[in-house]
Amino acid sequence: MPKDPLLRGQITCEAMRWDDPNAPVTMPATLTPQEAVNQGLAKPSECDAVIVILWSRLGTPLPDTYKRPDGSPYLLGTEWEYEDAFAAKPPPYVLVYHRKSKVDFGDPSEPAFDEKVQQFRRVQKFFERFRNADGSLKGGFVDYDTPQEFRDHLRLDLRAFIERRLAEKKTEARATRIKAPPPYSVIAKALSGGRVVPIIGAGISHSGRPADAHWNPQAPEFLPSGVELSHFLADDTGFPSEEERSQLAEVASYYEAFQTRATLRERLRQVLGPGALAGASIPSLYQFLAEAPRPLLIVTANYDTQIERAFYAARKPYDLVVYTADRKDLANAVLWWPHGAALPETPAPNALDIDLETTTVIFKMHGSILPETDEWDSFVITETDYVELLSRMASRSAIPALFATHCRDRNLLFLVYSLRDWNFRTILQSLNRFFAKRVANYGEEEIPSWAIDEHLSELETKFWQKRGVYPYEISIDEFVTTLRARMPA
Repeated sequence: MPKDPLLRGQITCEAMRWDDPNAPVTMPATLTPQEAVNQGLAKPSECDAVIVILWSRLGTPLPDTYKRPDGSPYLLGTEWEYEDAFAAKPPPYVLVYHRKSKVDFGDPSEPAFDEKVQQFRRVQKFFERFRNADGSLKGGFVDYDTPQEFRDHLRLDLRAFIERRLAEKKTEARATRIKAPPPYSVIAKALSGGRVVPIIGAGISHSGRPADAHWNPQAPEFLPSGVELSHFLADDTGFPSEEERSQLAEVASYYEAFQTRATLRERLRQVLGPGALAGASIPSLYQFLAEAPRPLLIVTANYDTQIERAFYAARKPYDLVVYTADRKDLANAVLWWPHGAALPETPAPNALDIDLETTTVIFKMHGSILPETDEWDSFVITETDYVELLSRMASRSAIPALFATHCRDRNLLFLVYSLRDWNFRTILQSLNRFFAKRVANYGEEEIPSWAIDEHLSELETKFWQKRGVYPYEISIDEFVTTLRARMPA
């Protein structure tokens, strides 16, 4: 079990065996075998799981000192071990297996024949406790015929037990975890001074949404989540796998393969374009960023134009930079709209020249929909798109060098950037040089980065922490409300 790829590193197994060939229990002459075992190993009641396997023998007789609380004797050692486990509070997980195949007692003339028969009858008597007077079962055990059948049962039963215990541990950890609040004052001060780079993930779709609300593509009140968009595309194209219909990259890849790239682009524009989202609420985060007193570099993984709407409503100028995924003729360029420009410039990523001290820039790293025309629409959405993005990141031709330099001495603020999908984890792994633990040039003071999300899995928490990012569990709307109140006047 510990070598199972899904369980490796999560559990440690130690078998309590008195006859372990590598570490057998010492059997001094002054102790009975059961007393020696009890001293040398943990008792059944002290274990996490107890496995009882019976066929024709129940074990070794015990001395008179081993009695039940009511004074009655135990049949044999195995019975004492079984009842010791059940007496624990709480008891360990007890699994009982009974081999049904016929027993060969040997030659009736042999001296050991009667003992073999008596042991078998004790096994039969042991299993009487699992049945009521009317024959119905009052306790569970598993019958099997062959050793291979036993191995199969045991493997499945132990795996189910371990998975349940791991789930319980995670639930307990979440319940007892102290959710410290983010350092609002520190973040507010850095943001007001233009020292923060916000990086926004797809979880922004939960902003302003009631917990039980669902996205309606015919009359959207808010952005769709990645799962909702995936289900929409899966229904639209007859995606065949029920298990994988929540995986947006896989569903989009299928859509493109059985339709066309142009059809996929058109469908995305229909549900995420400015016309479709005209009645949808603008996330509070976008409105807050549009109010920032200093120019910011804002990175987003979202395709929609809600953030642009927020800046337009606040009359806040900004330059727009978009990663190109759909224009092969511009594979070594980015799209750059200086504020007010009708058409983009197409510089190489490392040739982009913007004064970030005086200009707010929205960098749409996964592509974007453009309000006026579909000519420049671009999406990183299929598996191939992500592979291409990662390839360009490796060659440092996806993210403008200007932005990389800007991030070196600034706090990074990851906002609802979920790491549940492999592609997002891989992208962040490629971006490690931007947000690994850093110190200011003028001393050893750390430049912290933060991650804000309402629900963080154990994997996500570990991932952030290993990269010098401090994760905090809080809803994005609550975070924005509190941060706005802490901003310097």
